[in-house]
Amino acid sequence: MQAWLAAAYGVVGGCALSGLVWSRGLLGLAARRQPAIAQKRPTTAPEMLLKQVMACLPAASLVLNETRLPCIISPEANRQFQNCIGSIVRHPAFQSQVEKLLAQSQETTQPTEAVVVLDVPQPRVVRALFLKKTVPAAFLPEVYSKNPGGQITLVFVALHDETEAVVAEKQHTDFVAFASHELRTPLAALLGFIETLQGPAADDPGAQKEFLDIMAAQARRMQRLLDSLLYLSRVQMQEHHRPRDTIVVSELFQHFSDEARGLVAGKDVILDVQPVADQNLAVAGDIAQLLQVLMNLLENALKYGLATKDRQPEQTLRITVGCERAKPDVGWPSKSGVVLSVADTGPGISARHLPRITERFYRVARTAASVQGSGLGLAIVQHVIARHEGRLAIESVVGQGTTCRIWLPLAAGDCNKIAT
Repeated sequence: MQAWLAAAYGVVGGCALSGLVWSRGLLGLAARRQPAIAQKRPTTAPEMLLKQVMACLPAASLVLNETRLPCIISPEANRQFQNCIGSIVRHPAFQSQVEKLLAQSQETTQPTEAVVVLDVPQPRVVRALFLKKTVPAAFLPEVYSKNPGGQITLVFVALHDETEAVVAEKQHTDFVAFASHELRTPLAALLGFIETLQGPAADDPGAQKEFLDIMAAQARRMQRLLDSLLYLSRVQMQEHHRPRDTIVVSELFQHFSDEARGLVAGKDVILDVQPVADQNLAVAGDIAQLLQVLMNLLENALKYGLATKDRQPEQTLRITVGCERAKPDVGWPSKSGVVLSVADTGPGISARHLPRITERFYRVARTAASVQGSGLGLAIVQHVIARHEGRLAIESVVGQGTTCRIWLPLAAGDCNKIAT
């Protein structure tokens, strides 16, 4: 990344030494602030040259002037960071480094750096490298130059997204802590039964069958834990990359109905997948991940609803899956959206657990639930919804049931539909 920063630095330095004087400025931000001027003036050759150079750089890069505003944003920066650029530039660590550079009287020959940690709109860790260069003021429009006839200082910035590396390191730590605790019990059980089968039960077919059934159940439990951890890891790696496909909600519900049919077969449950009234409803998303969200919510409803200790034999669990346009002024974001819902008539969840129920590895104690999950299902749901810029709301009343609602923004513009 330092090489690309030096390349941009060298291009501007070479232009400055050649004595080029530009009467008008560089780019987009000034054009947006003065649209009338931008429409009248022709694009100068030096301006076009710099834009082309910035477009060729494979690193996400910015150019800042003495006002601390980005004068040039490379296409790669727009592609990687989209609506996060403003948050990065305004971050205290970023601004502090810019202030230090501008306060120095000399140009910098070695990059300085700052680490920017963002929490919204999604967690990101960005490392920024800075170089300062003094050039003729004609490099920029008058709106950016305090001294049009003299010199102006530019700060070149290269941005490197380190989110995946940080997330991977944290996942590694979480996995070691979780695996060492959660996998210990089934592993101990497997080892105990293996020793028994090799010793006292070596010639007991009845005991062998019983122990092998238990061992198979413990092995499946470990497999589910590992599958959930790996899936959660993949979701977190993609969380800051917005999906680009467009999904028709009615098609998503059709896929869900097909998969859910096998999951509820033979169980004492009524699954009601309501038809989507508006066949034109569509969201920008990853159909595999959104389908996984609905399946996770269905599996939770089945797991806890069918295993309730106080459930009477004649009480049939009912699960309703529906979809509607988001109504304004009911707590959802103001832009147009769609609300998917999964409601059950199960045991419900105590109010004290609701604020933390989507945290990784958070589980309701056995004293409050007849079964206990891995603590990963709703965490996966939360991360997938965050990637889709959605919202998750869980409402529950003990003894009456639970309703999970997912708000997703409607797809904007004409996008290519995914193949189904």
